[in-house]
Amino acid sequence: MTSTKHQNSGGKPQFRRWLSIILGLVGLVGLTAGGLWWYFTPGPPLPQPQTAPEKKAQMESLSLTEIEEGGKRWVLKAEKAEYLRNRDEIHIKGIYLEFYGPGHEVVYLRSQEGLVNTKGKELELKGNVELERGDFTIRTEKVRYLPKERALVAPEEVVLEGPRAQVAGKDLRIDLTKKRLILKQHRLTKLKLEKGLL
Repeated sequence: MTSTKHQNSGGKPQFRRWLSIILGLVGLVGLTAGGLWWYFTPGPPLPQPQTAPEKKAQMESLSLTEIEEGGKRWVLKAEKAEYLRNRDEIHIKGIYLEFYGPGHEVVYLRSQEGLVNTKGKELELKGNVELERGDFTIRTEKVRYLPKERALVAPEEVVLEGPRAQVAGKDLRIDLTKKRLILKQHRLTKLKLEKGLL
C-alpha cells in the first residue's frame, strides 16, 4: 500500500505539468489565431477626400490683351466669362478676337465659346468659328492658338473661301510670324466664275 501511495503522489505533479503545458499550447494557438484574424481582417474604409469647392467668378463681359516683347499679340472680347481660379481657366462665350502678325497683318476670329488658359496663355475656340485673313474667310468648328509657336491650328474640317476659289480640307495651320497658311489634307477645290462656282 505504501508503494501505491508513492506512485500516486508522484503522478500528480507530472499530470499538472502536462496539463499546464497543454493549456499553454492551447492559449498560444488561440492568441496566434486571434492575431491572424486581426491581421487579415480589412480595416474600416478610409474617408473619401473632400474636394475643395471650385472658386468661380462670373463676368458679364471680358476684354483681354496679350502683350509680349512690347507688342500686341492678340485682343479678345467676350460677351460672358466665368473664371475658374482652381484650374487657371476662363470659360468664355460670344467671342471676338484679333491676332496680330508682322507688318500690321491682322487675323480676325469669331466663335460661340472658348477657353483661355491663364497660365500657358493658350486659347481654345469652338462653335461656328470664322476667321478672316486678308480676302480669305475660313470656317471650321474648332481652333487652338499656340502661343509658343505663334500659330493657329484647326484640326477638323475647314472651308477656305476667297474671291476666286473655295477650298475644303482638314488640319489647317496659320503661322502668324511667317504669314503662312498650310492645309495638310486637301479634299476639294472649286473655282469661282462670274456666275458662281465651277
